[in-house]
Amino acid sequence: MASGSARKIPWTNQMRRLHGESAFADWMAPESVVQTVQTDYLNAVSWMHDSPALPWTQQWRNAATYLAGHFLRRYQNILLRQRSERPSPCYGVLRGDHDVRVRGFSADGRRSWLVDIQTGRRIATYTSETHERVVTQDMGDGAVVVQMLYEPEAGHWKIEAIIQELPVSWQQQRQVTLTPEHPALRQRIGRDS
Repeated sequence: MASGSARKIPWTNQMRRLHGESAFADWMAPESVVQTVQTDYLNAVSWMHDSPALPWTQQWRNAATYLAGHFLRRYQNILLRQRSERPSPCYGVLRGDHDVRVRGFSADGRRSWLVDIQTGRRIATYTSETHERVVTQDMGDGAVVVQMLYEPEAGHWKIEAIIQELPVSWQQQRQVTLTPEHPALRQRIGRDS
């Protein structure tokens, strides 16, 4: 960890290590930081709900307030494509109730991972011209894993990436024992190593 970045992240020295004996350590920040991550995430989600009804320039300008990295670039590419192609007669907004659970932080405190458990999900379709709702479709419950990035210059957390959508049964965890087929291999391999 660079000492310059440690000074910019005020809670770095307050982080605690989870699973201390594991080579796959997670870190947790103080509860006040966890609450800030949740609040900033929900503010970004609220902005994404409202942004399709905003003028294009306002969407473009405000995107960097709530989004970062890959997610910001993807959002801006979608905006550019929408501007260069024939305007769409409608747009959709995914809504639902959010139960946000912060799962861990990077060792330097700049990134956080959370699970957004979404219930009552529905997508509402609106006309682009009048912003009237045309139809609403039930999307079922779901959960997504989100990576957040703290930007010291902005002083808040931003959505950096949607890591994955979890299967519906993800919370029905069972005790699973991993047995390596080859004793010389580490137990965890691939993306989780």
